[in-house]
Order: sequence, then structure tokens, then C-alpha cells
Amino acid sequence: MRIVIDTNVLVSGIFWGGVPHRLLSAWIAGEMEVCATPQVLSEYCDVIDRLAGRCARQDLAKRWKAYLFEHLTLIAESRPYQGVRDPKDDKFIACALSAGASLLVSGDDDLLTLREVEGVKIVKVSDWHKSHRRYL
Repeated sequence: MRIVIDTNVLVSGIFWGGVPHRLLSAWIAGEMEVCATPQVLSEYCDVIDRLAGRCARQDLAKRWKAYLFEHLTLIAESRPYQGVRDPKDDKFIACALSAGASLLVSGDDDLLTLREVEGVKIVKVSDWHKSHRRYL
């Protein structure tokens, strides 16, 4: 299954654990393929670096950025999309559509309000978790 993970879910899993960490663990276990465009990857790295500085966890940032570069499926071209209340979030829908992803996991209300775009379901990480109980 191809998915896209919104930045807020990714960094929550990296720095604070909980259900977002279970999603990342499922990815590490090979249960899904996580896709990103260069624009999404750049945002991931910027936010990881910013939070690592605040938490004094540069070691964690270094390991996760290396993991991203090695294990993300990078989508070179992004199909344009406009329609999210916050235009900065359009890149996640564009990435999911370009990747042929079935799921976009987010904690952002501007994305979650859409529920589904052209066959891409947009769900909270808790909803993903309910359908994947084996990661309890």
C-alpha cells in the first residue's frame, strides 16, 4: 500500500511516539510504502531540524533524515493540485495523487476536512491505527 504522511504525523512519531510512532514502525516493518515529492521531503527535513534543535536531539534528526533519504519513494514529478483551505497543504494532495497513493495520513484539519480526493482517503493517524490493530 502506498501512502503519504503529513509532516505533523511524521514529526510526532519521531519526537513524541504514540500512535504516530506505530505508523512509522509499520513503515519500517515493510507494511507500506511511504511516498514524498522533493517539496514534501524538504518540509520534512526542515521541521525535523527545527524540532531537533528545540529538543536537543540532533542525533534523532540525523538518523531519521538518513532513513527518509534511503527508504522514501521519491516522486519526481508532482501532479498539481489546488483546493485545500491552506494552500501550503496542496503539496500533500498533489504528492498522493502523483504517487497513486491510497491513503494520506494527517492531523491537519484543512486536509482532513476533504476526507477523500480522487480515490485518496485522508485519515487521522488514529483512524489508520483502528484499521491496523496489530501495531498496538
